[in-house]
Amino acid sequence: MINLELYKIFVFVAKEGNITKASEKLNISQPAVTKHIKNLEEQLGVTLFKRNKYGMELTDKGRELFSEVEEPIIKIYNAERKFTSIRNIRLGSHVTMLSRMFGKCIAEYYKLNPTSQIEVTNETFNDMLNMLENQKLDIVLSKKVDESVYNTNKIEFIKLGLLHDIFVINTNSKYKDKVFNKEQLSKEKIYTPKRTSITTINLMKELNLTDGMENIKNITYTTMLGILKTEDSIGLITKEYIKDELKENKLAILNTDFEFEPMEFGIYINKENKFKELKDLIKIMKNEFLQV
Repeated sequence: MINLELYKIFVFVAKEGNITKASEKLNISQPAVTKHIKNLEEQLGVTLFKRNKYGMELTDKGRELFSEVEEPIIKIYNAERKFTSIRNIRLGSHVTMLSRMFGKCIAEYYKLNPTSQIEVTNETFNDMLNMLENQKLDIVLSKKVDESVYNTNKIEFIKLGLLHDIFVINTNSKYKDKVFNKEQLSKEKIYTPKRTSITTINLMKELNLTDGMENIKNITYTTMLGILKTEDSIGLITKEYIKDELKENKLAILNTDFEFEPMEFGIYINKENKFKELKDLIKIMKNEFLQV
């Protein structure tokens, strides 16, 4: 008997090229995804993927199978979403904002809608807004950007609060008692999020830096936190993401003679999406962040 679930998982891993991203979209564990892929390979008697430094790459047999099953599996998946009485939510967000700020909201949502699922997508902001406009996503969590970059007739921004970017160091840093100006900082090695992040873009503008400068090191937030706790260096990060580390004195704020302008953060939604589960999630997020 054909197990369509195995083929669905195969298609998502093939499209994402990554076990972690596929598991997030399917809302099942990474070990389960790996096990299902292995089961399908054993069932067919072929190797479908090979690992590379970026994740999972299709073999020749894998590409052949993918070309055969992608279209029908995606049609079945979309039909399932369309006709099920419980709607899943397709959510776009970078991982740090979701985990550091919205974990409680997601937990509350699952208490209210235990049979619904939140499928997470982590792409560039512009890609996520494009997916939202085309109803491939239902909601995007992000810092606010200029309205000129999206279609305001289709997309609405709901403000939840303010975020503050800060320079951070470890608590034993030689920089701890110094006050830096912009010129001094522009000569220091600074760890920042990826090049396309709003935080990094604002830094480049504030310090009048050009793209590709050797002293600006783009890394993930997780890697940055690890480096800052062990290396005497400077990082740029959103204060609200590291409130626990600051409270526990694992990191310290670098003193500067200037501050970044606070940034609004909130929810982007497609105005045509008004189903119950999405309304529930938005209400929970408003209650969490807009408390008086």
